[in-house]
Amino acid sequence: LDAIGTVTPVYTSSLTAQAGGVLTSVHYREGQLIQKGEALIDIDQRPYQAQLMQAEGALEHDTNVLAQARMDLDRYRAAWAQNGIQKQLLDDQEKIVLQDQGTVKNDQGTVSYDQVQLSYCKISAPISGRIGLRLVDPGNVLQSDGTTVLAVITQMQPTTVIFTMAEDSVQQVQARMRKLHTLP
Repeated sequence: LDAIGTVTPVYTSSLTAQAGGVLTSVHYREGQLIQKGEALIDIDQRPYQAQLMQAEGALEHDTNVLAQARMDLDRYRAAWAQNGIQKQLLDDQEKIVLQDQGTVKNDQGTVSYDQVQLSYCKISAPISGRIGLRLVDPGNVLQSDGTTVLAVITQMQPTTVIFTMAEDSVQQVQARMRKLHTLP
């Protein structure tokens, strides 16, 4: 049977930037077949690395403040056991330890967030397929608003074909599919 049809990809992915900055390199050519995970675009990482370093420094500082507060708490407990300090001092120190624990947890979240932001500087292919037109060049400044499409990848295999045929031919096609389970 002959029929006019449309080839439609199963997946099409439009890539956008999740991190803003200067585009430093493009690793693909228009129309190139690419594999999932292949590096496509690099964005300048330096601002994100500096931000991560600041967050790691704050985490290190606050971790040591927490360690000091815990040491003081142990001292206060020992002094309280010997009636050497008031109960209020011990209670206050327990709350200081809890506050410092919260600060450390907040710092850990900031470090994790900055690590994710840094990872967005390397854009890789989410699917295998053929990449379309090169829409950006090194030196372009990208916004992280997700509105600018950087590249479009179209999956080539598998793909689908949509076509119409006469109702009289449906039984013939169904019989063939029962035998072969697929059509060539």
